[in-house]
Amino acid sequence: MLKRAFATLAFITLLLALAMPTAGQQLVVQITSPEMGQEVRGMVPIIGSASVPSFQFYKVEFGVGANPGEWAVIGSLHEQPVINGQLEVWNTAVLPDGVYTLRLQGVKQDGNWEEFFVRNLVVANTRPTSTPTPEVTETPALEEPEPVQEEGTPAVAPTATPRVSPTPIVIAPTRAPAQGTPTPTLTAPEAESESPLDVKMWGQSAMYGGLAMGAVFVLVGIVFGIRRLL
Repeated sequence: MLKRAFATLAFITLLLALAMPTAGQQLVVQITSPEMGQEVRGMVPIIGSASVPSFQFYKVEFGVGANPGEWAVIGSLHEQPVINGQLEVWNTAVLPDGVYTLRLQGVKQDGNWEEFFVRNLVVANTRPTSTPTPEVTETPALEEPEPVQEEGTPAVAPTATPRVSPTPIVIAPTRAPAQGTPTPTLTAPEAESESPLDVKMWGQSAMYGGLAMGAVFVLVGIVFGIRRLL
C-alpha cells in the first residue's frame, strides 16, 4: 500500500515537472522589427524573441501577400532560443517589389509550436527612398556695409535716403468737356498803298543842294575877284 502511494506521488511529480517550463525557458514568440506596414529594402534585420517551454528550435519564414498560401524559410533553423535579439537577416534584394508577410515559429519538443505574424510589409528596392520635405526658412535681409573711417577724418553719420513711392491720382471729370473753339485763319497783311520812298522829299533835297553849291561858287568868285583888285 505504501509503495503504491509513493509510485502515485512520483508520477504526479513527473507530470508537474513536464508541465512546468524548464529553467531559463519562457513562452515568448514575437517580432518587434520590422513592424506591420513598414517599407523595407536591401538586408533587413529581424529583431524579436523566440522562446517556448521544451524548446526544440525556431524558424523565420516569409510569404507573398497579406495572407500567404506558401512559406519560405529565411536562413536556417535555430536550436537556441533568443530573447530581445536578432532572429535572422532577410535579404529582400533578391525579391520583386510588393507586399509580404513574415512568420516566426517557436517549435516545442512534442512538435507543437507558437507563432507570430508581421503582415503587409512593403518591399521597395526599386522605389526611391522618401525624404522629408525641408522646412522653408526666411533669408535674412542683407545689411549695408558700414563705411570705413580713415584716421584723422571726422565721422559722418550716414543719412538714409527716403524712398518715395508715387501715389497714383485718378481725376474723374465732373462735367462734359467744352466744345473746341475754331482755330483763327492767318491772313497776309494788305500792301501799303503808298511807296516807302517819298519822291517829293528827294526833289526838295536836290533843289536845296543845287542852291547851296551855287552860293558856294558865287562866294569863291567874289573872293578871287577881290584878290585880283588888291
